[in-house]
Order: sequence, then structure tokens, then C-alpha cells
Amino acid sequence: LAEFLPTETRARYLLMLDYFWTAGVVLVTVIAYFTIGAGISWRVYVLICAIPCLASVVLGIFLVPESPRWLALHQRNDEALAILRSAARINGHDPDIIFPDTQRLHQEREENASFSELFVPKWRKLTISIWGVWFGFTYGYYGAMIVITRVFGKDINGDSIPDFDYASIFLSSLAEAVGLSIIIYAVDKIGRVWAQVLSYGIGGIFLFLFCILADTASKPVLTSLAFAVRGFEMAGVCVTWVATAEILPTEIRSTGHSAANAVARIGGFVCPYLISSFSLYTVGVVLLAIHISTCIFAYNLPETKDKKMGEMSPRGDRGYEFEFELPDEGGYDRM
Repeated sequence: LAEFLPTETRARYLLMLDYFWTAGVVLVTVIAYFTIGAGISWRVYVLICAIPCLASVVLGIFLVPESPRWLALHQRNDEALAILRSAARINGHDPDIIFPDTQRLHQEREENASFSELFVPKWRKLTISIWGVWFGFTYGYYGAMIVITRVFGKDINGDSIPDFDYASIFLSSLAEAVGLSIIIYAVDKIGRVWAQVLSYGIGGIFLFLFCILADTASKPVLTSLAFAVRGFEMAGVCVTWVATAEILPTEIRSTGHSAANAVARIGGFVCPYLISSFSLYTVGVVLLAIHISTCIFAYNLPETKDKKMGEMSPRGDRGYEFEFELPDEGGYDRM
């Protein structure tokens, strides 16, 4: 989708897609209430949750168009132009004016980067910063969800029948829509870097307070803290997804994004062991430290506000020593 959007509105419209993620998060709580909460096996709950995943695979195959950039990269210009013309038509524009038959697509350099390419001097600091943010946000986001579930739930009869405060969990999940709405408004004003730093920083503080007050605070206080945690976590995560696609240039975009996702999976894999094995105070301290480190890594990322995808300016004040130029990645020659 980012390939079809102009620079000035790209972040806002990409972030709007995350409303569907938020709807899914809220729906998961509702499904849990009517399955696990009603005494039905957790296997039924998992099966129901898997249905949208399978549906998205089928819909993606038949409804999502191929990337025009990728098609142009592989000399399939006619197919790429057909997709661009279709997008123009859907948006109420005359494709014959915007993309006439004589239009020629810009030829980009093909990505042939290996994993080791991410660590050459040109990309090393960028790779480390991106990995630090992705590991941290996954650890923090899923850690927050697990902690909230731990605080608002308890086991009965020796772990066999879980009993959760579904109302509090449901209310806290609604915060993701609020956090997303705020960041959609703010991201093009304060920039991607500060949007991430503030979101992860404030979210980490609220998460720490939630953990250390879990045994003493009232339910309304805990619900309010959980609401704040999930709102700020969602805001930071959404901006990181958008910023990463904008930062990485064409020559390493696929490799860099795939590697960042792999690092994120490590964070998501490790965090349940911490949260289930230690006291909430210890969990709160560790999660706060993770959030602080995520803020540091995010602060060292290049700012991509008002820049084309993959276009970065040198940031000597942040320790970056590389500088590079990319061809115009507008996707087609401007008329």
C-alpha cells in the first residue's frame, strides 16, 4: 500500500489500517468470554481465532495486487502499469491522463542483498537500531498483554479452569483504538522518531506502575493504568511498522524488514518466560528497562517525516556516519 500513497499522507493512511488490528484484539476478548468464560475448551477458542487468519490468506491471494515496484524490477512493466492504472481508476482519476500508454516506469536497482549485507559499515548502525526497536517493542507489547491478563485473571482448581476479569481486559483493549487515533493525528506533526520515543517511554512508565501496584491498587486504578499502557504501546508499535518501511532503501528493504521481524519474534518468544516466572515487581523493573532501551534505539533512527521511502539524511548528531543517494523512487517518471 505504501507504494500507492504520496509522501505527505503515507503515514496517516498506513496507520489507519491498524484499526483492523485493534478490532481483532477487541474481538479476541469477546470470543474468549463466550468460549473460555463459558467453560468451553480453549481449543475451540483457538480454532475460532484461526478462522480470520485462514480467510486473510485466501483474500490476500485473490484481492491484493502485486507490488508495482517488484513487477518493474523484474521487467514486467505492462503488468505494473495495469495495476497503477487500476488504482487511479478506483480513486476517481482518469488513468489515461495519469498513466498514458507512453508512460515508462522508473527502473530501480534490484535487491540482491544477503543477510551479511546488513552489517557492512554502511548499514551496521541502522540495522542495530532497527533490531533494538523491534525486539523491544515486541517484548514490551506482548509483555504488557500477558501482564494485564495475569493481573486480571486467576486459576481455579489447580490451573485447569482459568477465570478472568473480562470486563477490565475488554476495556483495556479499547485503548488501542484511542492510542492509534492519537498517533494518526500526531505522527506527521512530531515525526516518527519522537512519536516512538514518547510512546514507548510513557507506556513503559505506566506499565511499571501497573506491575508494582497490582497487589494494592483498586480495580478502577488498575484498569485505568492498563488502558494507558495498551494505548501507548499500540501507538509506538504502529509508528515503528511504518517508519521501518520508510527507512530501509530498496537495495536492502526486503532483507532488512525480514530480519527485523525475525528479531521481533525472539522478543515475543522470550517475554512469557519472564512474566510467568518472576514477581510482578521484578517483571515491572525489567519491562521498564526494556522500554528505556527501546527509546534509545528509536531515538537513533533517522527521521523519515516528509521524505520519500528509503530516503534518509545524514544524522551526524546521532552518530550516523553513512551517507548515500538513491534514485527517485516515485515509481514512475513524473510528467
